[in-house]
Amino acid sequence: MVLGTPDKNLPSKPVEKQVFLEDLNKNQLVKVSNEPSGLTNLGNTCYLNSSLQTIFHIDDVNNRLKNYTFGGANQANSAFVLSLKSMFQQMSKKQEVITPSTFLSLFRRSYPQFAEQQNGIYKQQDAEEAFSQILSSLRSELKIDDVFKITFNTKTQCLAIPEDVTEGFEEAYKLNCHIGVKTNFLRDGLLAGLKETIEKHNSTLNADTEYETTKTITRLPKYLTVHFIRFFWKRDINKKSKILRKVQFPFELDLAEMLDVSIKADKVSNRDTIRKVEKDNLDMIRDFKKTKNDTSLTPLEQQEEDEMKITSIKSKFKDDLNSALPNVDFNTTTENPSSVYELNAVITHAGSSADGGHYKAYVKDPTDLDGERWWLFNDDKVSSVNKEKIETLAGGGESDSALLLIYKGLGL
Repeated sequence: MVLGTPDKNLPSKPVEKQVFLEDLNKNQLVKVSNEPSGLTNLGNTCYLNSSLQTIFHIDDVNNRLKNYTFGGANQANSAFVLSLKSMFQQMSKKQEVITPSTFLSLFRRSYPQFAEQQNGIYKQQDAEEAFSQILSSLRSELKIDDVFKITFNTKTQCLAIPEDVTEGFEEAYKLNCHIGVKTNFLRDGLLAGLKETIEKHNSTLNADTEYETTKTITRLPKYLTVHFIRFFWKRDINKKSKILRKVQFPFELDLAEMLDVSIKADKVSNRDTIRKVEKDNLDMIRDFKKTKNDTSLTPLEQQEEDEMKITSIKSKFKDDLNSALPNVDFNTTTENPSSVYELNAVITHAGSSADGGHYKAYVKDPTDLDGERWWLFNDDKVSSVNKEKIETLAGGGESDSALLLIYKGLGL
């Protein structure tokens, strides 16, 4: 026998069995299909589940949480953040459904307002309040303030004495959309939130008089949270009622008209540059879509191939942006370099009051470069919906209406 010639009597290499989608169980299907995990409703906890799904899909939060270790002066808050980290680790493993009982217990212990009961049953809570409370805890531990922080210049002017003007500075972590009888679009509500008339004492006039406060934005964060002020306290029925009015919101939000003159020109210029780079990269996305389904690959191989191509496309896009705008590091910036945001997530509420109804979360699929596919998180049920579904969430009745919007800076 010639050295190197295989012995015919040796057992042959086992043939690798080809795996078909119909052979996979539910958890295996979740892993192959990129479908995220659902969260069990533990009794009126849809408000928390929708908030958690939205926060989980904010990359900057999730990535910093992965590296978090116990520390800080506030041990109770640190334990709370570690519990969230543990749950997010489970969600990253892509099981079909996760039961967040441990986190829920610690959440209610840490924030007793969410442990309120009626007739021995935990009450429904406000998803916006839960979302804001969790992010507040994370900000103190993960130092993520700059990812969400908006700053304003404020000008307060006495209407009776126009030369009586006081200028100041404010910070916030969300923009409020106030809903009035003429509010039809998000822009209308945001502009209303940047102007306020108050009454206070004027020493020159020695009388109470009206003052008008106006705000202009001086810093735009990487992630912008928008809150629709839909709930208000109704005294005659002694509970929070809901404004059902339809308010349309865009997939791309341009805040140029709300910016302070000190930053407006640069933001608008950067916006135009980023849009040009986006246009130049469209061919890569078209080519990817044409070659996306290779029938010769197994489902797992197809998934890995797609993930590699998507990573490559996003990497090239970031490189092109960094070349076009060398003063901005698109990989590390916590500020939006332009005036434009892209919609990334929506938390909705169905029902007529804050004390009841049902919350859901809609999150854009990061693997869909066109932004056409979104994930609907309805507690333990996760499904795929198209972009047109998101357009129906503007309100106008007791069906799903947007309560919170999460936008991400263009090109980030």
